[in-house]
Amino acid sequence: MDQVSDLEFASDTSPSGKADSGKLKFDFVCLAVSNWSLVKSNPDYTFLGLAERGFRVLVVEPFESLPAAIRMAGIQKRRVKLDWGLRQVQENIWVYRPPPLALPGQSRSPMAARISGRLLAALVRRCIRKLNFGPVCTWSFMYNSGEFLRALPSDLRIYECGDDDAALARTDSQRRTVRTLDKEACEAADIVFAVTEELCAPRRAVNPATFEVNCGVDQEAFSVALDAHTEIPDSIAKLPKPILGYFGGLDPWKIDVPLITGIAKLRPEWSLVFIGYVWFGFDKKPFDDQPNIHVLGPKPYQDVPRFLKGMDIGLLPFPLNDITRNGDALKCYEYLAAGLPVVGRSVPVARRLNDLVEIAETPEEFVVACERHLRDTTKTKRDRSDAMRSHDWRLRVEQKISLIRKFAV
Repeated sequence: MDQVSDLEFASDTSPSGKADSGKLKFDFVCLAVSNWSLVKSNPDYTFLGLAERGFRVLVVEPFESLPAAIRMAGIQKRRVKLDWGLRQVQENIWVYRPPPLALPGQSRSPMAARISGRLLAALVRRCIRKLNFGPVCTWSFMYNSGEFLRALPSDLRIYECGDDDAALARTDSQRRTVRTLDKEACEAADIVFAVTEELCAPRRAVNPATFEVNCGVDQEAFSVALDAHTEIPDSIAKLPKPILGYFGGLDPWKIDVPLITGIAKLRPEWSLVFIGYVWFGFDKKPFDDQPNIHVLGPKPYQDVPRFLKGMDIGLLPFPLNDITRNGDALKCYEYLAAGLPVVGRSVPVARRLNDLVEIAETPEEFVVACERHLRDTTKTKRDRSDAMRSHDWRLRVEQKISLIRKFAV
């Protein structure tokens, strides 16, 4: 599909802000991968974009079993959330948090996933009736949602793949189960979206109506880092320069610890800064042992541009595995929108944006690439940020809506 080139596109809304009855006529039921407002991710931008265009959107939070809900609460050091139910969070967006009634083992047992999908569909039908939704387009971002897509009465069904979820499986048996469930979701959908061609290719073999739509950035929000009046937080402003930074979860699948410690040892006068949650299973002791590595913890999403302003280079320090080889990296677009040069491993977004991202593999290559960027004055921060206008999340939503129109005829 041709890339949408600017932010001026035909709206599906009338001047009153309501969905134009002469155009696309759906209310959207969206099965999310995380709870509302926990993180700002590709699905969240889709929900916001649909609502901004006047469509009504019901966001369904993940359907957990009680043991899984208790385990996640322990990992996040909080109480189990008991506030399930339906609530409106902003104009045109409602969020439904289902009670933790799913069967345990949805990622290990296709039968558990299918039964849970049918149960969730029954719960969501109540919300649809209460909100008087219809006609309905069901849009799932969950690989194990094939039965949910089939069971919920819908006029159009979409499955969107954001990661190679099978790569997260702990055993070969679980990996086969995840692939089976992903295949069922592709078969149940009328349209499949995926964030990279690497994810599209195997799903297109199952469903020919599979299309690549990359992640999109809130260019306007992150370009605040270029504003002279934007204050840099003290926790990063006080650190020695240059500052190499990363924001996002410290996840064993996404952070190459030997790479980072190698860079830190090669340049002990540099500061390496990490902003985000330390996820279960990530051992940060090697970072604690290195005095120029600073783990600042999670920060409010709206404050991230302030921290990026304090950095000199954005890092994509990914280990090369099936998750990183196949997925897209929203943080890369966000670094660039904030004006930062980017150095990273050879992952899809780095190759796609190779005029803006320098690819490196070893600690030594990362150091050389960073030093080159620190000397380079040919591209300004404004140049990098402006280049992200064509990757704005509103354009990504428009790409998806354009495809939906074709299938809704």
